[in-house]
Amino acid sequence: MNRNRKADHIALARGTKVHANDFDRIRFIHHSIPALSLKDIDLSTSFLGTNFNYPFYINAMTGGVKKGDKLNTKLAALAQHFGIPFFVGSQSLAFVSKESRLAFETLRLNFPELFIVANINPNYTTKMAEEAIQILGADALAIHVNSIHELVMNEGDRDFTKWKDNIASIFKTVKVPVIVKEVGYGMHEPTLLLLQELGVKHIDISGMGGTNFSLIELKRQKKKVSPLLDFGISTVDALLLARNYPNFEVLASGGINSASSIIKALALGAKAAGMAKYFLDLCALPLSEMIKKVDELIIDLKKICVLLNVKHVSELNLNHLMFDL
Repeated sequence: MNRNRKADHIALARGTKVHANDFDRIRFIHHSIPALSLKDIDLSTSFLGTNFNYPFYINAMTGGVKKGDKLNTKLAALAQHFGIPFFVGSQSLAFVSKESRLAFETLRLNFPELFIVANINPNYTTKMAEEAIQILGADALAIHVNSIHELVMNEGDRDFTKWKDNIASIFKTVKVPVIVKEVGYGMHEPTLLLLQELGVKHIDISGMGGTNFSLIELKRQKKKVSPLLDFGISTVDALLLARNYPNFEVLASGGINSASSIIKALALGAKAAGMAKYFLDLCALPLSEMIKKVDELIIDLKKICVLLNVKHVSELNLNHLMFDL
């Protein structure tokens, strides 16, 4: 992973417009006569073995380059303020650059109480996974499975033969919760079946509908087409599939950019929803304004729950949704 590519991804992601996705095909079934007050609403949830006040988290974006490290510091401050998890971007540069490693270590030093999720790819050995956790003093580990993205990139991986065994070994060895995480292409049934066989407990299905890194990479290469654009499943469809595998603790990301899509993801079975582009856009503001925007998001979440007559987010289910097929 080179520094220029990471910087390019940040710049191109910032310029990406939010498009309609499958969450827009879902409407809420509201109560015209709700029996709740806004102050009654409890947004707390539990995942990765920890209780959190809010059912959303800052999803993985970047790290290891100066521009990304500045973003991470700002995002970490926001996450610490609200007590939500912060997923760092891939730590690949930390294994080849002392400067990048120091940046990740400094993140933990500056935010000792923050719930941080380390982030590696499945080519990493168990020893490297443990080192990635140690660098951050991480509370959990995400293994991102990004085979499509790797193959789209000119500099990406071409050998995936060790992925399955590495995931199985890491899951059995490390002492923190391990999340197997897609990166915007969703998890089809064969993937869910394999992860179930491996004994994986936590997944982020991260489907299509949000930032498309294949398109970002094609822009970077000054190309417009690729046969690999025909791959992927929406976040909504991936969540519906994952309902058939109740042993998973499911996190959702991909196209989640509002209070409405967070609540819809929870009703579809997710324990929490991750957002990246939403928080990346907030970074253009001072931290105080970022906090105000997230406060507004929280109020909107509570308003939706009132209209659904749901006091606690754990009560959300498919009965609160209407699909516009």
